[in-house]
Order: sequence, then structure tokens, then C-alpha cells
Amino acid sequence: MHNFCLLNIKRPVLSSVFSLLLVVFGLYTFFQISTRELPKNLQPPVVEIRTSYTGASPSIISSEISEQIELAVGGAEGIKSIDTLSEIGRSTIKIEFFTNIDVDNAANDIRERVARILDNLPEESKTPEIRKASAGFSTSMWLSVSSTSWSSLDIGDYVKRNLVDTFSSVPGTGRIIVGGINEKAVRVYLNPIKLSANDLDVEEVESAIRKNNVSIPAGTIEANNIDLTLDLGKTYKNIESIKQLPIKKNKNKTIVLADLGEINYGPVSEKTLFKSQSTNSINENTVGIGIYARTNESTVTLSKNIRKKVKEVKKTLPDGLNLSVSFDRAVYISEAVKMCYQSIFLALVLVIGIIYLFLGNVKAMIVPAITLPVSLIGAALGLWIFGLTINIFTLLAIILSVAIVTDDSVVMTESIYHRVEQGDSPLMAAATGSKNVIFAILSTSIIILATFAPLLFIGGISGTLFREMAITLSITIVISTFTALSIAPMLGSKLLSKKTSKAKIVLKFEKYFKSFESFYSETLGYWMQKPKTIIWFMVFVILLAGFLFKITPKTLLEKDPDRGVYLVFGKTDESSSFEYTVDKAEKVEKRLIPLLQNKDEPYQKLIMRVPGFGRSSQSYNSFIIIALLDRWKDRKESAQKIVRKAIGKIVTVPGTMAFPLTPNSVRVSNYQKPVVVTITGPSYEKLYQWQNLVMNEMRKNKGLADITSDYSKNKPEVELIIDEKKAKDLGLSIQSIGKSVETLFSGKTVTKLNESGKEYPIILQANLKDRRKTESLSKIFVRSETTGKLISLANVVSFEEKGSAKLLTRYQRSKSITLTARLVGGYNLNEALNFIEKTIDDKAPLAGIFYKGKSLDLKETSGELLVIFALALLSAYLVMAGTFNAWRQPFVVILTVPLAAIGGLIFILLFNSTINVFSQIALVVLIGIATKNSILIVDWANQLRTRGRTVQNAITESCKRRFRPIIMTSLSTLIAMIPLIIGNIGPGAGEGIRLAVGCTIFGGMLISTFLTLFTTPVFYLLLCKNSKRIDDVDLQLGREIRK
Repeated sequence: MHNFCLLNIKRPVLSSVFSLLLVVFGLYTFFQISTRELPKNLQPPVVEIRTSYTGASPSIISSEISEQIELAVGGAEGIKSIDTLSEIGRSTIKIEFFTNIDVDNAANDIRERVARILDNLPEESKTPEIRKASAGFSTSMWLSVSSTSWSSLDIGDYVKRNLVDTFSSVPGTGRIIVGGINEKAVRVYLNPIKLSANDLDVEEVESAIRKNNVSIPAGTIEANNIDLTLDLGKTYKNIESIKQLPIKKNKNKTIVLADLGEINYGPVSEKTLFKSQSTNSINENTVGIGIYARTNESTVTLSKNIRKKVKEVKKTLPDGLNLSVSFDRAVYISEAVKMCYQSIFLALVLVIGIIYLFLGNVKAMIVPAITLPVSLIGAALGLWIFGLTINIFTLLAIILSVAIVTDDSVVMTESIYHRVEQGDSPLMAAATGSKNVIFAILSTSIIILATFAPLLFIGGISGTLFREMAITLSITIVISTFTALSIAPMLGSKLLSKKTSKAKIVLKFEKYFKSFESFYSETLGYWMQKPKTIIWFMVFVILLAGFLFKITPKTLLEKDPDRGVYLVFGKTDESSSFEYTVDKAEKVEKRLIPLLQNKDEPYQKLIMRVPGFGRSSQSYNSFIIIALLDRWKDRKESAQKIVRKAIGKIVTVPGTMAFPLTPNSVRVSNYQKPVVVTITGPSYEKLYQWQNLVMNEMRKNKGLADITSDYSKNKPEVELIIDEKKAKDLGLSIQSIGKSVETLFSGKTVTKLNESGKEYPIILQANLKDRRKTESLSKIFVRSETTGKLISLANVVSFEEKGSAKLLTRYQRSKSITLTARLVGGYNLNEALNFIEKTIDDKAPLAGIFYKGKSLDLKETSGELLVIFALALLSAYLVMAGTFNAWRQPFVVILTVPLAAIGGLIFILLFNSTINVFSQIALVVLIGIATKNSILIVDWANQLRTRGRTVQNAITESCKRRFRPIIMTSLSTLIAMIPLIIGNIGPGAGEGIRLAVGCTIFGGMLISTFLTLFTTPVFYLLLCKNSKRIDDVDLQLGREIRK
């Protein structure tokens, strides 16, 4: 390998050409790589099956639809989980596949399987909608279409007719949803009393409306050699034609539809509210357009395309309408990426400054100033080759690699400059200096690569997250090693020369450093005489590291994220009406509006929706308020502090339970709370018993709050009890009774009105006052099939009020309930899940236990940390054994790892961070970085022993010789981490991520560097005192050849 260094020293142009090629292609590919928040394929392939069955109860939906579809799709290949929700009028089945399954093939397979059982589903149910979802699980952007002069109905109609298709055609768009839209419809509100007064029942009116709105080709007229097509066009041209539709002719008068009730334009759903409040306008009528990115599409690129389209659309909007971007996920991503770039740049500047202080030579700064950027820019080429993206994880890997890249360049530069200080010419110094450190640079690089190797074989979410960082770090290390062995020696031979005069700051630094070096030399001899003390100290360190790991809080992601937004989730009583929930939601909103209008408060907009999103979208007792905050640079407080100021206003509204949360999850989930545990069992009755036992224990735990279950029997339900014998005697069928009640109380789309090229559904329903009370059922009359007379339902129907479940869930094709809870105080998610798991084992040992949301993410990642760490440690040891050609020397080096780990854990606790995905990766990286110092000492000691030195003399001399490069590289690493730590003073996008990595590496290197200088020589002396020289086999072979 030394010949490679000599080649670059002798052929400087060749070395420069290679470097320029790396830079040119690296820069080119950098601008070709897409930018996103998280790695591709993080969201698992999911296929969703949604089936509507208007008015059907959850039990009917579950038995007649959900279970039928589950049975059909259960045998599909690659299914990881089946999550089923049966609620009033709708079945939703989410099928999650393993990450190696192609979502398109999976969706096609599911479509074929569902198509086979369509005949088994109820006739009145709609055809199941099957859609695939992966990265498009979370909205990338929300646009607001608002007005103070337009009604919500008209805004929604305009959005649906004109804007949905416009934005769907933007490149990168996956799908569009419309929030708060009240789709326009023709509402026919029938009066049951007027129906009976005119001797009509509901089915007769429904039939008349449908039969008079058909389009039938009536054939052709052949005349004068011309074929004229006859078309019997639809009757309904406008709402007036509907009002004047003849229903029945009496003696003196024709009964038209308008005689039987009210007919006007209205919303399809009467139970949806979407409001927007901004600093400039209060109580605007608003409709939101949610834009999902296509699978693996760049969120940043999509945002640019959408914003460009918004500018175009604004020019064509009618008067009174305003279109704006309310929420853009790309803002957070761009800001977080920008902060990472700033950290990288600042780290480079600080590292170069440290090198200047140590070497006191401006020309020496040029070497790392060139090699570091070349290595980092060259890494972009590697990202492009491996198909990776620029995201939070790859950028963090590059920040971490600054420390590693710096070490290689610094070690090479220092070694060459040391030879210059000894009197060698720059050319000779480059040749001999590079030879002295080639083994150290190569072995440390190979060892670091070996520590990352286990990360490539991990599956699931951990594997996806770790793999990208491992590949990025590996790419950077390979390029760094190449530049350290090629460009650095070449530049050293041209630039480095002994400088007689040095700046005052350098001389002052040298004075302090020499004092420190002298102190080390004196104390080294003392501690080498105390091997037992060092051994017991190491035992204490290992035990302390285990204890600290146990007590350090563990989370999936960073603590207290700031994404520029917080969400208020609210609920009222189970039996609450839509109107009651709206009233409570508006009271919460009213308390937040003063904060919005206060210029000193960092609020941009409030968006409210009743009902909420996700699983709450069909629950009229739920609501959500989205508070959009100012950008990070425009405010002084973090999102968590802002939430703390608002929480008192939010949680004290009587009659509702509302609480604010900052969003934080790797994968999108319908659950807002961190604790989500699903229990499966044989029946809902048994599950209900287990649920009560477990929840009672959970309520005793002071670390858990807002403990809820998705299964309860609190929803009031009126059961219609039909006297079948009496109904049969009167000539009434259960079907005709059921259809009449369904139409008048649930509403039914009968046909459509085509007006000016637009289609509007015609919905038949009883007016609101006749739907409010159960007594109104007595006003409904049904035609007897035997006598032809109208019979009041009061004659055959009685009512019974009871509690029922609002929804029924199934998981993995078994009946299930899901328990959720929030965490309070310092209680962490890992502790909560362990407590709940133990409680379930005690109270419901036969129950199946599963996890969802953040709980699932944590379970999938936390259990693998120790395995990853152990495998990385084993890989590093085996590689060192191979490079040193010895079994005991690698053990000396490995003993630095507990020192680094304890330092990292101490600083995690000191900075109030947690063991999460990011700090886990930092701990693995520490294995490679921390062992570098020990390798430098052991490698030089081995070289000195080949020159005839004794073991004690060699290790003592090695420690003194390597003291400067160890302090230089360690200080460079520490300095490189400072931007990650001090950059988090004040709010910033992704500050928790950078802090988790920065404090772990900083603490690990700070403590391990100082202690390694003493533990490594002591253990080398203990373990290698009687070992053979590294060149012993070469010497023996030489002797035998000479014989």
C-alpha cells in the first residue's frame, strides 16, 4: 500500500486528476439526488379495502362484510398483518405486507381475491374500494381555498370541479383528498305526515324519482336517407324540474314532489365542519386540499411543483376566492437539511482551525481543507450509485463522517509534518511519514467498516434506517481512506515545510500543550505501575455502563421534536351529537384565537375539523385543531414551550377532553398517543372483561394518563323490535319496513341531477326535526302488500334503548380491542410497554398481545440495539485480530469501547436526551472512532518492537509519540460535534436529532480519549508482555531460508 502513496507522490498530476474526477462527478450527481425527510421504502406496502354499507351497525358490518373479505384475502402472499375496523356504515381493512413485497402486485392480488366474493356481500353495500398506499400515507401539503363571501358549499363544489384534477396532474402527486368539503347535492327532505296524508309511502316516492330520470336510446328514425337517433333524455335539468315532478294524481290535483317536503341544494354530509383562522382573517369558510406524494417521490420536489402550480391557478380564480399553502412538509425537511449543511460547513472550518493550532503552519491547513471536501463531495457519487437519497439519516452520516474523515487526513498530515520537524525534506518526509501510518489508517478504516457490516443484515424498520447510514458512512470512509493515502501525501510533499516563525496564538497554544504533554508523560509512568487499580477501574466502568444503559430513557425518535406545528385532539362523550361536538371544539378554538392575533405569539394559522382524522373520521364526538407556527428562525421558543403555554387554555374547557401533541413518528399511524397495545381474544365479551381488569391496573400507574379503549358499550342505540306475527297479518314485510326506516333516517342517494355539465346526487331523507326523536318512527307508514293500505309502524314496531359498541375491531383475523394512553412526567414508552405487558400476562394470560403506532416502532427497534452493538463489537475484534495477526492485542483495543459507551450515555443523560435510533447509530459509530486512538498506540508499539525495543519501552515510547496525533484527531472529532450541540440553542428543525448524535459522540470521545491514554498501555503491557513480535514469522522464515 506504501507503493500507492509513493505513486501519488511521484505522479502529482495523476493524483490531482483522480481528485478532480471525484469532485466533478460528485457535484453532478449531488444535484441529481432527490431530497426527502426519511429513507425510501420506510413505509411498508399497505393495501386498504374500504366498503360502505349505509346505516348498517358495526356488528352487521363485521359479520357480513369484514369477515367475508378477511377470509378471501387471508391467503395472499407476504401478509404481515390484517387490521380491520367495522363502524357504522363502513368497513375498513388495512393489509400490511412485508417490505420485500411489491405493492402493485399485492394490490392486484387483493383485487382478484375480493372480486371472487362480491356476490357474497349484501346487495345494498357498495362495491369495495381497493387502494394501495406506501409513502403516500401522510400528506405532503395542505392547500386552503378560503373566502369570506362564498359559502362552504360553493367553495367545495368549485374545488371538486376545478382544482382536484388540476393538482392531480402535477408530477409526483400520488393522490388528492379534500378536507372539509361539503359536496353539493339536491336534498329532498320528506315530511312523513304529508306522505301519509297523500296516501303515499317512502318507496313509492323513491321509485317515482328514479323512474323519471333515465336516459334511454329509443332507436332511430329513417327518413329521406337520413338516420335520426332518438334519445329519451333525462327529465331533471334543474332543481325546479325536480320540485315539479308528478308523484300521484288525486281527484282534483296532481301531487308533485314539492308538496311532500322541502327541496333545496345542500351538503351530501351534514356532519362535517372545516374552519380556518389566520392572523389576517377570522372565521373564513375554508376547504382544504390534501396532497399525497407518490411512492418514493421527493417531497421537496413535489412541493416546488405544487407551489408553481398554485401561482398559475391563482391567476384564474374567481373573485372572492383565495388559494394558499397552509402546510408544507417540505419546509421542515428543507430547514432540517439546511441545518445539517451548516453543521458540516462549521465543523470543517473548526477542524481546519484546530490543525493550524497544533502544527502552526498555514500550508498544513491546506491539506485537510482539500481532502475533507473531496471526500464529502465524492460521497455524493456513492449515494447516487447505491440509489440513496439525501435525507436526515444520510446527512447525519456525513456529519459523523466529518470526524472520521478528519482523523485520516490529520494522522497523515501530522506524521509527514513530524518528519519535516525532524529535518527531512518535504519529499522525503511524505515518503517516510506516510509509511509510518499506512497500517493505522487502513486498519482503522477496515475496522469501522466491519462495525457497520451487521447493520446491513437487520430487517424491518431498524434495517431500513440503519442501512442507509451504514452505506453512507462506508462510502465516505472508503473515499476518505483513498484521499488520505493519495492526495494527502502528494500535497504534503509540495506544501509542508518547517516554519521557524509562528503566530502568537500558536506559540501560546504550544506552551499549554507541551505542559499537558509533560503532565501526561509523568502520570503515565505512575499508572503503569498500578495495573491492579486499572483492572478494577475497567470492571467498574463496564458495570457502570450497563447500569447507565438500563436507566437511560429509550424512545424511538428524538425527544420533544419541533416540526413547526402542534395538534389538538379533542373528544366529547360517546353519545354526543355532531352539533354538541362542534360547540365544544369552537370553544377550544376561541381560547386559541387570542394567541393567533397576538403579534408576539408565533402562530400563523389555526385549522379545525369536526370530526377528526384517521380512525376518528367517522366519530362525531371527535375534533382536531391544527396550530401552524412561525418558521424556526422567526421565533424564539420551541414547539414544546409553545404547547406548554397553550395547554392550560386547551384542557380546561368543560364537557370535552382535549390535549395538544407535537407530531413525532417515523411511520404514519392513526394513533396519536404513544402507548398503543392491542389485545386479541375469543369474543368481545371476554375482551371486555380483560380490558376492565387491565385498565384498572393501568390507572394505578401514575406515569400513564388519558387511558382509553376503542371498545365500549356506551354508545346509545335504539333497537327496533318488529312483531313479526303482527306484521305478517297486516301484510308488511321486514324488508319494506327496513328500507323505509333506512331511507328516512339514514338518507339514500336515489339518482343524480345533471346541471350545466355537473352531476349532483339527489338524496332522499326525512327532515331534521323528524329524525331527532324515536317517537318520529310512529309517523312512518308502509304500504300493506295484502290490503294496499298504509300501515303505521307504531302498530308493529316497539323500541328498546341500549348501549352498544361504536366500532368493532379485528387484528390478525381475531376479535380485538386496543388500549391507548399518554405518558406523563419522566415515564418513558419502554417502561410503559413493559408494565402493560406484565399486567396483561397477570390479568389476561390467554390474550394475544400486539403493538401499533409508536409502540410498534419502538418494539421493532429497541430489542435489536444490544444485538447490533454485540455484532459490531465482534466484527471489529475479528478484523483487528486479522490485521494485527494476534488474538490478545485486539482485546487491548476493544477495552476502549466501554469507556466510549459510558461517556456517550453520561452525555445523553446530561443533555436530557434519550437512547433512540439516532443515538444508537452514534454508539455503534463510537466503536470505530474510539478504537482509533488505541490502534495508533498499539500499531506504533508493534513497529518499535520490530526495531528491537522491549515491550515496556515500546509501549511507553509509542504513547508519547502518538500523544499529539491522538489529541489532534480526538479534538477534531469533538470540535466537529460542537455545531450539532450548540446549534440546538433555540428552536430549529431537527434539532433533537442532531443533539442526540452530537452529545453521544462528544461524550464518548471526551471520556474515552483521556482514559485510553492510560488503559491501553497498561493492558498492552499486561496482555502482550510475553507475546511475539508482529514480524516473528517473517524472521523465522528468513532464518530457515538462509539455512
